[in-house]
Parts: sequence; structure tokens; C-alpha cells
Amino acid sequence: MDRSLSKYIIVIILACVSSGLFAQNLINVGVKMGGSKLIGEITKGSTGVINEFNNKTGFAFAFEISKYISPRLEIGVDFMNSNLKGSTNNPEFSAEGLQGGIPDEIINPVEYGNKLLGPNLYFRYFFKPYSSKSYFIPFLKAGGGYLKYNSKFKYIEAPNDDFLFGKGKEGYTDLTTPVLIVGTGIKTAISRNLYLLTTVDFNMVNYDFLDVVHNFDENKTRQQITGVYTEFKIGIFYTVSNPWAKKKRGNSNKNSYLPFLPAN
Repeated sequence: MDRSLSKYIIVIILACVSSGLFAQNLINVGVKMGGSKLIGEITKGSTGVINEFNNKTGFAFAFEISKYISPRLEIGVDFMNSNLKGSTNNPEFSAEGLQGGIPDEIINPVEYGNKLLGPNLYFRYFFKPYSSKSYFIPFLKAGGGYLKYNSKFKYIEAPNDDFLFGKGKEGYTDLTTPVLIVGTGIKTAISRNLYLLTTVDFNMVNYDFLDVVHNFDENKTRQQITGVYTEFKIGIFYTVSNPWAKKKRGNSNKNSYLPFLPAN
């Protein structure tokens, strides 16, 4: 599927889900903060991980809106911002002289920075009913969305605006790719409406640009790469009455679910 077309399909799906969430009487809203780090890039048909940099931990942030659709299942959307970064004092890149903007030989220390922005759609499955008055409610998460890259690759001693290569910067082209997310975490109930989430997510991208440098094989052919980065975040959430939801006549059910799934 054409990348631009698939991007618009994802946006439409997210918009529809968001509209459904806003139509509900009760929604969960919250923010999460923590760190993100590139794990590495895996070549097709191999279990080996390519790491050409000393990857470092960057800042990660997300704003989430969600709704429970059964006692153990939650659907939501988040709007995330993750920063990947790394450096090397001994650069050895397969892309030298092959990737546009990359010199034939790099000797001096270099670094990369990659700010990833985008919306995601996700589901969480809780091993206990979400309403349990417990400090330990584990869950699994699966989802996906789209990433927009704001990337730079430069000599460490060069000015911040002096890049060897970039994406999403002035004078450089834009880049967006799909992302698949799997994760786990713990919900900790504080009060009836307030709770904490501690999460670990693994994000997979079928493109070799998380560290801003492409990968080539010995025949100087671009390798098919799956890039993987992780996020560890802690957030605080509140269940609120939705001011945009239409009020129903009669008794309201504070634990109502989405209309297309029955409550268990």
C-alpha cells in the first residue's frame, strides 16, 4: 500500500475511534512521562541486532484518552513524543559514501537525535477487572499508529544546526512510517477515579532510520531492517464525566461500555 494512503487511513481510523470515545459518558484521561531508547535494528531473516551507536536514553511523553469496553478490556488513543539519541567516537557505518549527505569516510565523533511524534490506537487487556481496588492490576497492550520523524545526524563538535543528514528539518524532506506496539504494565488504583499506570512498550518500525543512518550489505544494497525502540513511562490518570457526551434519560450507568459491546 502507498505510504501516504496508508497514513490517511490510519488518521481516519484514529479520528473515528476518538469520536467514539468522546461520545461516552465516562472517559479516562492522563499523561505519562519517562524515557525512550533505541534497542537496535534487526536484519530480515536474522536474529542479530545492529547497533552502530552508543544509544542513550531520551525523554518520552504521551497524552492518552481511553474508554473501558468490558471489565477487562480498554481501547484508547495516545499522542506521543519520544526522543532517541546516541553517539559514537569510533564511527564505522555501512552507509559511508552511499547515503546522501554521508561522507565517504567519517573519522570524527558523530551523534544522532530522532524526535518521534504521532498518534496511536491501542487496546489493553487487564488480568483483573479494571475496577478492582488493587495496587497491582497487570495488563498487556497492543496497538499501532504512525510516526513522524524530526531527525538529525551530525558531528558532535558541529553547531546544532549543522547537519550531515536529517529529516523533517528545514531544507530536508519529511518522513513518516507505521509503527507496531506491544507492551505490558501495571495499573495502581489510588481512589475511585484516580489511578497510576506504569508501562513498558516495545515499538517496531519496518524501516532503517531510527538512528538516522541507513544500513547496506557487502554488495552495497540497502538491507531490510526492523527497528526496535523501547519506552518506560509512568503516568497519572483520572476518570471524568465527559462534557461532550449526550445525556441519556433515566438512570445513568457509570460503568457503561461502548454501545457495540455488551457489559459482562
